[in-house]
Amino acid sequence: MKPASLLLCVFLCITCAGCTSKEQVYEHLYSGVTMRERMEQHPVDLPLQDNVSYDRYTKEKDSALDKMPSLPLPADKVE
Repeated sequence: MKPASLLLCVFLCITCAGCTSKEQVYEHLYSGVTMRERMEQHPVDLPLQDNVSYDRYTKEKDSALDKMPSLPLPADKVE
């Protein structure tokens, strides 16, 4: 019975994962991590914290990546 239930759980996880986009998964992971960090802090410190939304986070990340210099190609890949 256990192998059948394990197989069912794996199938349901794969099915659910296929129904969402990667961006939704990343957004939910981000919100879960930030919620956990907020729960670990002292309640007095919560109003002082800057709550960054996922959209703002991705914009800041993309702008930071655009400013980074690209890595040079290896010598065997240069034409």
